Amino acid sequence: MFFISVNQMFFCIYSNVISFSRFEKPHSISRITGLETWWNEADLQLQYLSHSHGSVMSGVPQKTRQNLDSPIHQAEALIVFMKWSTLVLSLPSADRVWFVCADVPGVEQPELFLKKLQQCCTVFDFMDTLSDLKMKEYKRSTLNELVDYVTVSRGYLTEQAYPEVVKMVSQNIFRTLPPSDSNEFDPEEDEPTLEASWPHLQLVYEFFIRFLESQEFQPSIAKKYIDQKFVLQLLELFDSEDPRERDYLKTVLHRIYGKFLGLRAFIRKQINNIFLRFVYETEHFNGVAELLEILGSIINGFALPLKAEHKQFLVKVLIPLHTVRSLSLFHAQLAYCIVQFLEKDPTLTEPVIRGLLKFWPKTCSQKEVMYLGELEEILDVIEPTQFVKIQEPLFKQISRCVSSPHFQVAERALYYWNNEYIMSLIEENSSVILPIMFSSLYRISKEHWNPAIVALVYNVLKAFMEMNSTLFDELTATYKSDLFIVETQIHMIVYTVSQDSVSGCLR
Repeated sequence: MFFISVNQMFFCIYSNVISFSRFEKPHSISRITGLETWWNEADLQLQYLSHSHGSVMSGVPQKTRQNLDSPIHQAEALIVFMKWSTLVLSLPSADRVWFVCADVPGVEQPELFLKKLQQCCTVFDFMDTLSDLKMKEYKRSTLNELVDYVTVSRGYLTEQAYPEVVKMVSQNIFRTLPPSDSNEFDPEEDEPTLEASWPHLQLVYEFFIRFLESQEFQPSIAKKYIDQKFVLQLLELFDSEDPRERDYLKTVLHRIYGKFLGLRAFIRKQINNIFLRFVYETEHFNGVAELLEILGSIINGFALPLKAEHKQFLVKVLIPLHTVRSLSLFHAQLAYCIVQFLEKDPTLTEPVIRGLLKFWPKTCSQKEVMYLGELEEILDVIEPTQFVKIQEPLFKQISRCVSSPHFQVAERALYYWNNEYIMSLIEENSSVILPIMFSSLYRISKEHWNPAIVALVYNVLKAFMEMNSTLFDELTATYKSDLFIVETQIHMIVYTVSQDSVSGCLR
């Protein structure tokens, strides 16, 4: 008698709860195909709601799940379901959370996966820190579950999953970026504005990266949904102030570039447009360093000989990037891209160095130091035949840097003589380089205010003397003779001026 009554009561509550949940949230509940699935789902739902409301409720014992035909276990289940239904029905409609369980038979998992993706399309307002706290936590938990599922599961990527994945990712990450808190935002000085919805965004990016890296991922299907429009919206997000988001975006774009051959030229063209707009119009874009990092690996994979469009990108886009005020934020990545190009095609060395000399900073010592560092990286990979073509304009600029009153600029230029490969190139061409450098070096050795710079100059002069002592002696004699002539002329001018002054006074 007890068995019959328990069965009747159990299925009464079961059917009532099912119909109620479908009435309230038909799109949020998984398809229930058996009592075991529903039981698991209700148990997890109960645990989640118990945690959210600070009350202590026990879940369904494991032994009860395994013995559904036992009246005692059915009675235990009835108590659990009564607690669960009472708690859920007592909540306001907006706070009812329907927990979807992944613990279902393998054949049903792809369908359940789609339903979870649909659930996660809901976007919450994180600027209001007190609203929808339970729903935000539930979504975070569901996103975590999705990340784990795509990492370890197999067979979930059906053709129907691709549009749902792209839709869920698009709904969450594509948005209008907030303006900077200050109109005079300085990335080098000011703290960036961090994305308030990062607890959800991070998991969405993590899920999408694992989706793209999955062994089951098929670009031939995904290309219908990950298209040019998707890539454009993705590139716009690189202007986010949050460095965490830009780091994830960098990985996502790199995976897309690797998987979708048809999008590669489009991605390069759009990056090209972003850089041109940055250089010539706005001088503001937060993701330049990340885009250059992606380009570094892209350039490394270019086939030889380089296409004309790639060479044009180097000369027309990458070189002018050196002119912007915020160069220090991405200079390391930019220099890496330049060197990658020169390693691919050494004949590009001359236009690159002449381009750098054309845009050489006149008043910013910090940028001069960066330029000198980049030039040394270029000289590390330059071929001797290319060095000969640019040695004269190059060392004229280095001579001016050595003469700089700013000791860091002078010091950085003099450090070139500590580089063995550059020293070998200088030694092979000392007859050209020594006359260019000598007068500056000799004058600095007598006049510079910083003793550390004077010591470095003496070392350079000693190295030159050892390379070509005959030429060094000739230049020394010529310099002293010229100096004597100049000093004599100065004395004559001073004497003439003084005599004119005396004559004027006597009149």
